[in-house]
Amino acid sequence: MAQETTTTTVTEVIERNAYAASVLYFAEKPGLSSRVARQDLTGQKTLVARFPIYDKVSALAISEGSDFTTNSQIDTTGSVDVTVSEHAIKFTITDLADDATVDNLAEAASQGSISGRMAAEALQRRQDADIAALFAGFDSSTGSNTSVITSTLLITAIGQLDIDNIPSDPRHTVLHPFQWRTLIPAYDDGSVYGAQGQQVVTNGVVSSNFYGTQLFVTSNVATATVSSSTVWAGAVFHPSAVALAVKGPMPKMEVERDASLRAFELVATGVWGELEYRGGATTSGRGGAGVYLYSNSTTP
Repeated sequence: MAQETTTTTVTEVIERNAYAASVLYFAEKPGLSSRVARQDLTGQKTLVARFPIYDKVSALAISEGSDFTTNSQIDTTGSVDVTVSEHAIKFTITDLADDATVDNLAEAASQGSISGRMAAEALQRRQDADIAALFAGFDSSTGSNTSVITSTLLITAIGQLDIDNIPSDPRHTVLHPFQWRTLIPAYDDGSVYGAQGQQVVTNGVVSSNFYGTQLFVTSNVATATVSSSTVWAGAVFHPSAVALAVKGPMPKMEVERDASLRAFELVATGVWGELEYRGGATTSGRGGAGVYLYSNSTTP
């Protein structure tokens, strides 16, 4: 066995004399899973969710009195099937560790316990990271592999969605904190940008519409490689760019007693799958819903 929670690993929260509330951990803020196309398979006897795509069709001009004989085919062969799979995290907590701590390591089946909250946040963080990993695969892209992100690159990405006739509501801009940090100076001048500029100065972020998109900054944005350079793989997209299928509650908690170890095991699982949906090529009107917005990961 390995990675058990013992009195050694949680020595900082063992009660001795006075004990004050502790800051146990920092968790990355979730949010990407609520910004994409989503299907819930809970209660359905399947592990596959179908996200339909109907190819674009065109109307033709016709002369008066002419018999129109041209058929337009309804084609759904570009539809996306997403298969869900399990994701898990496990804690093994000894009786001695549980009895010696004032923090709520016990009641493991409760999502309100320390272990329950940690499991829930770990699974959500993994789900968001899985979604962000798809950004680099979008068919449309703009950015710089040698320099920082700029407002011009951001506007170019948003404009590409307009060129591809992607609906304007809603749209999302997702950036790594490194990218947003380098963009802040372009928007934090209250005398130039008025209320929005002052909002950046006051809050450090634009919380409402940003060029018609909802801005979300998260460290779950991954890195990718462009021309041998490591870049942050941000994106501007409509929710239909990514398909997310889920099944059952997340986290699903289960506790098992291990008497010989004098401990209990907590296993938390989440079931989901993700794929690019309409983030691909615009052929037949199937894609164009996402733009890969990248910038160098090391340039200050």
